Amino acid sequence: MRKIAAYVVTVLMLIVGFRYSWLTWQGEIQPVLATWTLFLVAVGLSFMTYWSTTKHSVAGNIINVVDLFNVCLIMFSILVLGKNIRLGFNLFEIGCLVASGIILIFWRLSRKHVASNVTLQAIMTVAYFPMFYQLWHASKNTEQLSVWILVWVASAIALIPATIDRDKLGFIYAMRSLSMVSVVLILMLRINLR
Repeated sequence: MRKIAAYVVTVLMLIVGFRYSWLTWQGEIQPVLATWTLFLVAVGLSFMTYWSTTKHSVAGNIINVVDLFNVCLIMFSILVLGKNIRLGFNLFEIGCLVASGIILIFWRLSRKHVASNVTLQAIMTVAYFPMFYQLWHASKNTEQLSVWILVWVASAIALIPATIDRDKLGFIYAMRSLSMVSVVLILMLRINLR
């Protein structure tokens, strides 16, 4: 069951990564560069801190593994192929990047892998805020509903192997993703129902 769930999460998230990149390239969506930059830093650090713990597995935290690939792919599509992308960072976004740097220094000096990983989940939660802000103030949806539904489904399924493996960090990662994507979906539906 856990391998099947991990496989399904992988397939869904790869579809998301390639579809999101394609939509960015076509100019159909306008991702927030700051959000994806924060994701790149935090997902990468989350992956490194997770794999530094004594209890880690590909299946137990499959969503973090595939997220790392997706975030790199999406950042490439934003920077190289994107159209109408806001390139600047505001003070809040810069603060989030600085906080990620502080966590990196803390992790490297203390070797407290679990504490660093959990703190990064908080940074990844905050990384959604620029997107929330954009969606809250948008007159039209700047994201793709179907893509975010797939992320929501993948996050929910990722809870299965994390629960079976009793992988607390994998469970926290999947729950954080599920919660934040739920907010994204609610904000997109709000725009669509106007």
